[in-house]
Amino acid sequence: MPANNPTTTTLDVRNSATNGDGWTNVSVNGTTYSYQYVGGNMPGNDGSVQYGVGGGNAAITLKFATTTDTRYQFVGDAVSFQNDPNGQLSTHGNAPRTRVINDSCTGLLDGSYKVNVTDTGTTPNNLIPCDPAIRNVPAR
Repeated sequence: MPANNPTTTTLDVRNSATNGDGWTNVSVNGTTYSYQYVGGNMPGNDGSVQYGVGGGNAAITLKFATTTDTRYQFVGDAVSFQNDPNGQLSTHGNAPRTRVINDSCTGLLDGSYKVNVTDTGTTPNNLIPCDPAIRNVPAR
């Protein structure tokens, strides 16, 4: 199991369909987007992370790929959480290109963080949903 070390996950977003290599296509207000996560600490290199319960706090730095157009930004409460009944996950920062997600790792968790990326190049600004997974498993 990966240690509870700081982990970086990179997100690439495009305003067209992209197939294969871990890309996910979504449609928002009639516009097709694709996104791909890389990094994380799991073998799939797909942005997924897994930490050990009781291994101490863990941080995930979420940033855009250097190839991602600057019109894509994290605006306001761009990160929310699903399946986190004990409130172990929180987000910090307000920079348009980076967010930090903290995981207290105090109990089992099979949740996800929902990232809404804002396309500032559309009127109104489209919100693009991009969802990777976070898991806390028993320490061995």
